[in-house]
Amino acid sequence: MLSDQSEVMYWASDLQLENTEASTSRVIRRTVDTKEYDSILYGPIVDYSFRNLETLSDCLKLTPRTGIKPYQYTEDKKLMSCSLRLSHNRLCDLTGMKQLIDSMFVEPRRLFWIDLSFNTFPIIDPVLILCLNLQILNFHGNQISELFEVDKLASLARLRRLTLHGNPVELIKGYRSYVVGIIPQLKSLDYSTITKQDHSTATVLKSFIKHKHAVRRKYND
Repeated sequence: MLSDQSEVMYWASDLQLENTEASTSRVIRRTVDTKEYDSILYGPIVDYSFRNLETLSDCLKLTPRTGIKPYQYTEDKKLMSCSLRLSHNRLCDLTGMKQLIDSMFVEPRRLFWIDLSFNTFPIIDPVLILCLNLQILNFHGNQISELFEVDKLASLARLRRLTLHGNPVELIKGYRSYVVGIIPQLKSLDYSTITKQDHSTATVLKSFIKHKHAVRRKYND
């Protein structure tokens, strides 16, 4: 299992590969190629874990936990980072999430790593789909109990690593295959690499569910 900072670095190397394209003139083009962005990308995780937070607005009253690497701020006191940890709190919803990110980060649209593990979320809040560059989402140790909650994450085209273990939903038969089928772009689920066999099983399950729903609609008609 990768450490949190290693996970961020692993993602960053993936991003560089995805955003690098060699042309016939051997000119390397990147979506982002400034040193300023590098400092934002590799900035330390903004850490609000273990702060007994009940609402996201509480973050504005506190300072992030300090680590080995100091935070870097812009002149308008915004953080140069693209990752946020809110784990081990008492959060049950993400009301004010967009406002928090916009006010806290110098480049809110580049947020790619969010840790919401070990809270009390009963659902996956749709506000997460506004984080278009989200690639890593830790959501384990919460109270998600319905498989269809995962459907909300399907539109996150860049999502590569997801954790949901420790939620009641993982006890549902076919859980892993369902998640892989709904979010086929994932490379890892619950810290376990997604294999070709996982994709094959997910395809079979998806076809079965589709057929079952079709039969049900026909019967009801």
